[in-house]
Amino acid sequence: MNLALDIDGVLACFHRGFSQIANNLFGSPIVEDINQVKAYHWWDWGYPLTKGQHNKVWREIDKNVENFWLNLKPLVSSEIFLRLEKLERENNSIYFITSRRDTAGRNVLQQTNEWVKKYTSLKNFSVIPTEKKGKILDGVKIDYFLDDLPENLIEAVIEAPNCNPFLLIRSYNSFAIEFIKKSHKYRKINIVYSVEEFLDIVGNAG
Repeated sequence: MNLALDIDGVLACFHRGFSQIANNLFGSPIVEDINQVKAYHWWDWGYPLTKGQHNKVWREIDKNVENFWLNLKPLVSSEIFLRLEKLERENNSIYFITSRRDTAGRNVLQQTNEWVKKYTSLKNFSVIPTEKKGKILDGVKIDYFLDDLPENLIEAVIEAPNCNPFLLIRSYNSFAIEFIKKSHKYRKINIVYSVEEFLDIVGNAG
């Protein structure tokens, strides 16, 4: 099987890394728990950053924060990485499809490759940075795909009809549950509440 996983919000603590930079610049709190994040746009859920300050944090990351992606902490336990390694040994292909962009330091592909190697012993994984995931999923014939952004799963349904898309529910995307349940077109999107649950499904399928 071919498996694809998003990274930030799924495997890596983007919220912790981003809020650390915001804290350095503006003294805003460091967000340790992903459940504190209530919306994709941080200025929409009560975090004390204006939209302009949010953009300044990104400019700081882009220009001055060396290897931001590489230095993010993992969001999952080592057990998850061990399970991915087991899936690879069982002749499954592992892809990490991410919307990360280039920042200061190494390019996004190098940083993300090094991040995966830092926390796993995977040998033959692929990292694909892209903002448009649907055609990639179809092109590399992904069988199971996990992401935390509903729009990416909707795109998967439209552009990768043979893929089984899974939405990892977080506090900031739970609004999508009812939409998916009521939608005839997007009912194919599966709901899971942990990476463990996703890997259980994949393991049973294999």
